[in-house]
Amino acid sequence: MSKKIDLRIIRTKKSIKKAFLDLLKEKNYNKITIQDIAEEAMINRNTFYLHYLDKDDLLDQLSNECLNKLKESMNASSNVNIIDDLGYDEFYEINKKVFKAIEEEFDFYKVILGDESIPYLSFKFTNVIKNHMSEGLDKSYSLKNDERNIEHRIIYVEYMAAGLIGVIRFWVNNKDKYSIEEVSRIVINMYSKDILELLKNC
Repeated sequence: MSKKIDLRIIRTKKSIKKAFLDLLKEKNYNKITIQDIAEEAMINRNTFYLHYLDKDDLLDQLSNECLNKLKESMNASSNVNIIDDLGYDEFYEINKKVFKAIEEEFDFYKVILGDESIPYLSFKFTNVIKNHMSEGLDKSYSLKNDERNIEHRIIYVEYMAAGLIGVIRFWVNNKDKYSIEEVSRIVINMYSKDILELLKNC
């Protein structure tokens, strides 16, 4: 019995999330009401409140779920733990898995990269990317850890993250024109190892 109940809860929450994302494609976040979500999901308001406190709670849970999947995909992307040991193929696989994770939650990323009424979502997404890059550079055994190098490293992470997020935003809006494999190779070819070499010589 509990398994049936669990499946029912999963289906209901999935329906609510889909309804919410569909509404966000049509309306500004601030103009969406709980009644709008309930009608779109074909449930009543009481059912909504069984699972979420309000639409902000729904947005937080949805964003955390999607961004955690993205973090997991990046952390599990390679058997190589040190950035110095990553070759072209390993970097390619990491990028490919990032784009695949985004494709799996495509509607969510389409919204957060395009709806300016919820800017903190874009900020959360940006931080996930920047933190992953920073952690990778921190593990490097070839980079100096003096104060000046660390200060320079922050600038490089900002540059790399902004470039990758820009490509992701472009790809989300032009997905039919570029396969995941193609866009992943383009990103790798742009980055190569030039930035890492610059860091080594700070």
